[in-house]
Amino acid sequence: MRIVNGQKYLTTGDLGAYVNRSPVTIAQWCKYSDRLAESRKERLIPEPLVINGQRLFTTEQALAVKEFAESKKYGLLAEFNRKRLGKRGKEIEKRLKAREKEQEKMQEEKKEKELEEALSKINRAVEFKDRFKRLKKDL
Repeated sequence: MRIVNGQKYLTTGDLGAYVNRSPVTIAQWCKYSDRLAESRKERLIPEPLVINGQRLFTTEQALAVKEFAESKKYGLLAEFNRKRLGKRGKEIEKRLKAREKEQEKMQEEKKEKELEEALSKINRAVEFKDRFKRLKKDL
């Protein structure tokens, strides 16, 4: 905790301990929020006071960050992190696309199999009707 001009501020480490996240995670949220703000979109977390490169948060901001941390959806920052990782991020992107294609292919195969089963049931029903008609004629 730091005191600046008589007001108490939490560092990223203090804030991380408060919201049960690492200081690195808090820093990433800040960087992503800065990128959003540059593109004139709403920030994920409030803008901290930065003194000598250290991010400082008021207690009200800490409450807002805790609320965000509890409501954050999995994968929200995935695209941002892939871009930040550069070459490795591109490899991850390729694997994700390959996995998506594989899942689509599996879905198509599953639909085809279900369609074949439905058709075979219909064919059996038609064959049964034909047999029944022949049996009726024979009687």
